Amino acid sequence: MNELEDYFRDEANEIVEGLTRDLLALEKNPTDTSILARSLRLAHTLKGAARVVRQTRIGEMAHTIEDALAPFRDGEETITSDYVSDLLRILERIREETSKLGAKPAHASPAEGKGGSKPPSAPIDDRLETVRVDIADMDALLEGLSEASIQIGPLNGGLVALQHALRLASLLREELELGQAVGERGRGTRLGATIAEITQSLVHAERDIGAGLGRIERELGEVQSRAATLRLLPVGAILGTLELTARDTADALGKSVNFSARGGDVRLEGHVLSAVRDALLHVIRNAVDHGIEAIEDRIAWGKPEAGRIHLDIERRGRRVAFRCSDDGRGIDVAAVRQAAVRRGFASGNEELDEEATLALVFRAGLTTAAEVTEISGRGVGLDVVREVASRLRGSVQLSSKLGEGTTIEIEVPVSLSSIPVLSVMFGGSTALVPLDAVRGTRRVTAAERLQGPDGERILFGDRAVPFTPLGEVLAPEGEGHALPQACSAVIVQSGEAWIALGVDRLLGTMEVVLRPLPPGAGSPAAVAGAAFDAQGDPMLVLDPPALARTGARQGGTAPATSRAAPKRLPILVIDDSLTTRMLEQSILESAGYEVELSASAEEGLHKAKARRYGLFIVDVEMPGMNGFEFTATTRADPALRDVPVIIVTSLATTKDREKGSAAGASAYIVKGEFDQKHFVRKVAELLGAAS
Repeated sequence: MNELEDYFRDEANEIVEGLTRDLLALEKNPTDTSILARSLRLAHTLKGAARVVRQTRIGEMAHTIEDALAPFRDGEETITSDYVSDLLRILERIREETSKLGAKPAHASPAEGKGGSKPPSAPIDDRLETVRVDIADMDALLEGLSEASIQIGPLNGGLVALQHALRLASLLREELELGQAVGERGRGTRLGATIAEITQSLVHAERDIGAGLGRIERELGEVQSRAATLRLLPVGAILGTLELTARDTADALGKSVNFSARGGDVRLEGHVLSAVRDALLHVIRNAVDHGIEAIEDRIAWGKPEAGRIHLDIERRGRRVAFRCSDDGRGIDVAAVRQAAVRRGFASGNEELDEEATLALVFRAGLTTAAEVTEISGRGVGLDVVREVASRLRGSVQLSSKLGEGTTIEIEVPVSLSSIPVLSVMFGGSTALVPLDAVRGTRRVTAAERLQGPDGERILFGDRAVPFTPLGEVLAPEGEGHALPQACSAVIVQSGEAWIALGVDRLLGTMEVVLRPLPPGAGSPAAVAGAAFDAQGDPMLVLDPPALARTGARQGGTAPATSRAAPKRLPILVIDDSLTTRMLEQSILESAGYEVELSASAEEGLHKAKARRYGLFIVDVEMPGMNGFEFTATTRADPALRDVPVIIVTSLATTKDREKGSAAGASAYIVKGEFDQKHFVRKVAELLGAAS
């Protein structure tokens, strides 16, 4: 395709999108002659552009739209919804013709071969990769470059001062050499004057160059920021497609829907916007199909005939939130539970609260539809939303109220190429961790790295997080880099998975442009790409999801089946030491047990009376009731006497062991002699006996 057709394709896509928005607006306000006039201008422009590049078919269709709109120009007649529908169908055919320009032949996808339809948003993808720059923005960019160029001028003075100092230094060296050769001492005055002059030249050079470089750095920072803004597209570029999707889906289902949006001027990167648009298409179709009721039902329930779908777009710092709300029937939590049981996503005996049940709607294959239709019933839809949010390092949240409606919020970063990072040092190398995945940092000593059956962990708040030296993540089969006794840990979270990365030290935060690795670099584990420092040296940018998966493999999250539907009674761990509680919990959960924690014997006794446990693990030395007293109390309680008790304590004398036995403990383990394998075997043995 020649260059002229390239320009035409981009222009045609933009005009078609504008015509789509105007026709949908005209349908709502059929007497608005300003919208009609703008639509006529767009159709006329498209017709002329198509004729220039000899795209006769597109030109004829644009001419048809122009002729169709002309009778309504004077406002004597008002355009009807059916009329608008006909014109929108012509625009769809124009989209199809435009998408063929430069398209490479391809085999039909399996979906197309089985009668599936092409995603209606496909033709827009090219437009979202092309940025049309506002003249004012370009002027601001050029002004910044001009100012940076002007600031280089003062540096020339500093350069002259440096050159003068170098010449004086050369003269000084000659004077010294001559003085040494003839043994004269009369040159001291001249040498002192020369040194003073050199010093003065260097002072002037340092002042001029330092100030000049500071100004240039600030100006170039502004230029970089403006250039980054030029890469962003307004969300308004996709609103026409979203509204058309809501309209067409409602027409296909015999429903009535009004779509509205706020925040279309918010801007973000084209490929991020493209992915969000695909997710929102699923959200909107789902809202029309499953949320908005039939017209007669809405009337019966006292609602307006037309359902409402509103998209609110909000910039939140470096992120953008897309909040899509409808006023439909809301999500039937009971129906979702039943569908989850049918699909095997939950067991019939499992008690799921409302939050956990709503989270299931994002599972692939889950549907509450009674039958498969062209629009729904296959269980594909909201799982795409979750996948898009994860891929964009974003998040998705859902809330719903039966009878009132549903809200889905997708939050994504403005840019995936320019990102804030935390710079860390390990083994003489620098790596960058995306800042939005960092949950915290802390200094860790060797004694604080708790050894469990699945590897090391450290405590972060009330969580035991898998700990791994960064060198082992990047080179799992290499020798790695030995961390110092006291190192820094970077705690990273992606989804439900966590990992603590051990590094030598933290260097600070910065913003970098993420670049793909060169073809010859391969695909290193947990690396998303590279960035360059001020000297042009590459630095690895780490991939948070891959890092977190490393933590999950080490036991960062307990298997869902062990928490959701435990096969054994839970274990209650009672210890006033947070470190001990978290270590024992980590060991036991890694072995597949459900664990609850108590910080005191009194609290543990209260929990023991409220819920049935299979085993108590208790410390001795605690404020208030001690472990011996807790054990004796449970042995005296008919409801608790059959629950085994393991005492884990630092008290190691024979007398203390005898106290434990007299109180009724089933096992006595000394912390100083703690052996994890023996501990897990003893737990399994006692739970087996108890069952």
